Amino acid sequence: MPGFQPPLDFERAQLLDPRYAPFFTHGEAAFFIASDEAGQPLGRISAQFDRLTPPDRAHIGHFGCLDAVDDPAVVAALIGAARAWHAARGRHRLEGPFSFSINEEVGTQIEGQAHGEMVLMPWHPPYLGALVEAAGLVPVKDFLAYAVSAEIASQWTGTRVARLANQSRVTVRHLDMKNLDREAVIMTDLFNASWKDNWGFIPIASAELAALLKIIWPILKPTYAAFLEVEGKPAAFTFAMPNALELVRGFGGKLLPFNWARLLWRIVTHDFSSGRVTLLGVRADLRDTLLGASLPIVAIASLIAANPIRGDIEMSWILDDNTRMRRIIESAGGTISKRYRVFADPVPVETA
Repeated sequence: MPGFQPPLDFERAQLLDPRYAPFFTHGEAAFFIASDEAGQPLGRISAQFDRLTPPDRAHIGHFGCLDAVDDPAVVAALIGAARAWHAARGRHRLEGPFSFSINEEVGTQIEGQAHGEMVLMPWHPPYLGALVEAAGLVPVKDFLAYAVSAEIASQWTGTRVARLANQSRVTVRHLDMKNLDREAVIMTDLFNASWKDNWGFIPIASAELAALLKIIWPILKPTYAAFLEVEGKPAAFTFAMPNALELVRGFGGKLLPFNWARLLWRIVTHDFSSGRVTLLGVRADLRDTLLGASLPIVAIASLIAANPIRGDIEMSWILDDNTRMRRIIESAGGTISKRYRVFADPVPVETA
């Protein structure tokens, strides 16, 4: 379908295999496949629980990895299997999709499929959201992806931002490739402090982020992260990635027998045409100050200046009711390009 690019089977195995996936250091999951009478697969789903979930949401079970043919019975059966797995463990409200947590791939894509694939963002056919609702779940939250053109992004790096940085006593540094574990701790501390009041928040574990940085080592550059310091102390950061899925276009998800050589060549020679701002965090004590309001602009502008690309920059995901962040992005020329939706069992109506 237009816009779909299969990820590498190898990469998906790293996500799903409990021997390698960082999620399983603090979570558990079960996997289900729906098949026809001839044994042909028709769909898949996971049911999982993150032990870092705050106590007020511990009664909610998550599902993820959802994909299926255009058949309401298949999707209903998959969701029923995930619901039953959680119910047997005392969790009686189903919510998702998350693969595996809210800090990874989130939601069912509702709009923008033709805009193409993006690293660490899900892609679903347009019919899937309607089938999830037909299975009895209701929408609970939308997540947005914004596109900022290279031309507009270049304006973020001008004198206005430089003057703002100087007035704010802000200094900028990039990723220390020799100390990724330490950098992951700084990023997770700032991220968790910045986003802890948002809907569905589950803290990122520093070991999980460090593992991601090491997995993407072949394409990782110091300029992909910008750390902002005020008077020598970490105040904010942002992290971006080039769209690594560009490297595997045409591979059909396979590395063997010869695609591994093509991949190595592309890693060395490829000129990325798109990228994504994936993480952003501001120190908790600065969030509601004038300085704190300026830090996201300075951080993202610093990334753009250090990593010029030919095409659009995606900023995702953003909660649809996060008016503060949406205002920042839209004032800088960002436009909504994709929409993702999380569904859940309806909240029971209490009777007198």
